Amino acid sequence: MVVVNNLTALKVDNNFIKKIAEKVLLGEKFGKKELSIVLTEPSKIKSLNRQYRRKNRTTDVLTFADLDIVICPMVVKSNAKKASQTFRAELAKVVIHGVLHWLGYEHEKNGKEAEGMRSREERYLNKLTVLKLKTKNEK
Repeated sequence: MVVVNNLTALKVDNNFIKKIAEKVLLGEKFGKKELSIVLTEPSKIKSLNRQYRRKNRTTDVLTFADLDIVICPMVVKSNAKKASQTFRAELAKVVIHGVLHWLGYEHEKNGKEAEGMRSREERYLNKLTVLKLKTKNEK
């Protein structure tokens, strides 16, 4: 079961996030795991990043194994603009990335693990094109 808790003023489609997370959990054979995804403000994610990773900057996603995934929609929105992506496409990428980390996949320790995680991310992103990541109002 996936629960999304939006603590920001930004309107975000919680069902979209939930569906993506559930697809990854099912695809990785963890469909019955309980997962909490928290959407937070830039100042909060920066504080968490500083406290737990010793990096004094904002980030799009932080994953706390067996606890939650914390996503900053404002950073996701900014990253989407920089990458010429829609917000939904960038959000999907971040959710997939966060869920894979939550399940124990890594990309920072060695090249083999990084390639495995990148391959999984791309596989799920390709599956999600069926969900039509663009909304009617997005280009």
